[in-house]
Amino acid sequence: MTSDLLELWEVHNQITRFLLKTIPGEGFAAVTLLKNGRPSKGRTVSRVFAHVHNVRRSHLGREFLPGVPLFEPGASPGREELLAAFDASARAAGQRLARIVEDRVRIKERPGLVLLGYLITHESHHRGQVLLALKQSGVRMPDEARFGIWEHWFRPRLPGSTA
Repeated sequence: MTSDLLELWEVHNQITRFLLKTIPGEGFAAVTLLKNGRPSKGRTVSRVFAHVHNVRRSHLGREFLPGVPLFEPGASPGREELLAAFDASARAAGQRLARIVEDRVRIKERPGLVLLGYLITHESHHRGQVLLALKQSGVRMPDEARFGIWEHWFRPRLPGSTA
C-alpha cells in the first residue's frame, strides 16, 4: 500500500512540475482578472507556486525539513528555483507520507493520510487558479500542455522509476 500511495503522490507532483515547465516565461507575472476585467491584486503565478510549496513544506514536520527551502512572503521565484523547491518538498513529503502509513500516524484525531488528500486538493485548486490567470492574461500555453496535465495519470510506469 505504501508504494501505491507514493506513486499517487509522485504522479501528482509530476503534473505540477509539468505545468511549471510548460508555462511561458511571461506567464509567471500573470494574475487573475476581476469581474470588471482589471487585474486582481492577488498572487502572481510565481507567487502562487511559492505559496503551494510553502504550504506543502508547512506540513512536513521538523524531521523532514532539512534541505527544503522556504520562500519569503512576497517572493517571486523563477522557474528553476521553483522546480528545485518542488523536487525537495516532494521528496520530503513522500518520506513523511511513507512514515504516516508505516506508523499509522494520526493527525488531529484523523487518519494521517488525510494529509495526502489535503495536499492534492490544495495543489490542484491552485493549478486551476494558475491556468485561469494565464488564460485571462492572454498567455497561451503550448499545445502539449492543454491535455498533458491529464495524461500523466495514464502513462505507464517506466521500469526502475519511482513513479
